[in-house]
Amino acid sequence: MTQIIDKIYIEVCNIAKQTGSFLKEEQSKLSRSNVELKGTRNFVTYIDKEAEIQIVKCLTPLIPEAGFLTEEDTIENESKEFTWIIDPLDGTTNYIHGDNPYGVSIALMKENKIVLGVVYDPLTKELFSAFDGENGEARLNGQIISVSSHKTLKNAYLSFGIPYQIDVKAEEIFQNAYKLFRSSSFRIKGSAALEICYVACGRFDGYFHSGLSPWDVAASSYILQRAGGICTDYCGLDNYIFGKEMVASNPSIYSEIMQQIIK
Repeated sequence: MTQIIDKIYIEVCNIAKQTGSFLKEEQSKLSRSNVELKGTRNFVTYIDKEAEIQIVKCLTPLIPEAGFLTEEDTIENESKEFTWIIDPLDGTTNYIHGDNPYGVSIALMKENKIVLGVVYDPLTKELFSAFDGENGEARLNGQIISVSSHKTLKNAYLSFGIPYQIDVKAEEIFQNAYKLFRSSSFRIKGSAALEICYVACGRFDGYFHSGLSPWDVAASSYILQRAGGICTDYCGLDNYIFGKEMVASNPSIYSEIMQQIIK
């Protein structure tokens, strides 16, 4: 398996970069008439769909027997021994408003374990990546990265997301976070994949969000773990890829986030 990953890693990075270039080029041509609503505040464009088609076409020859799990359903979602988990455009709301960040997320799962993750931001040209193997450290543009060493929620720099459907639990979490506004800094960037990567490289100390999908977090959560971080669901368990909720953090403040914000 390691030989397979070693062989395709660079190709997957190049596919993410090519897709990112396509997204950047098309953004200037996008009009509101091209935007569809999948639900409240949940947008999609022809660009999401075309980018996904391109990614699937390029990935298929790398592991012909692999299945796909994709956001835009341009191919039948099918789980196999190897499964690609793809978000062609993470941060669509930012994208359609001419804002940033947004990016491309590609993960490879073997059975139930992620073995490769790539997230690319075409505006900053930042490529976050990791893969199983001897040189499997998390990297940003080829340089090894690690989570921050900040040790407490006080003066922490945190990110979070607002789910499309805000339930009672989400309301409680927002209230808990609000109580910390005087002692911690909070940001909303609008791209789960990139925000988790920002935790991986030490820009953010932690991140939390519910209402997530596998393609939002599969690649970035793997990169985070390879960078020495922790990611769990809100119960402190490992159902964060398919469980629709995640806490991502450096090891030092993870317990405080769980105790004071998630509860």
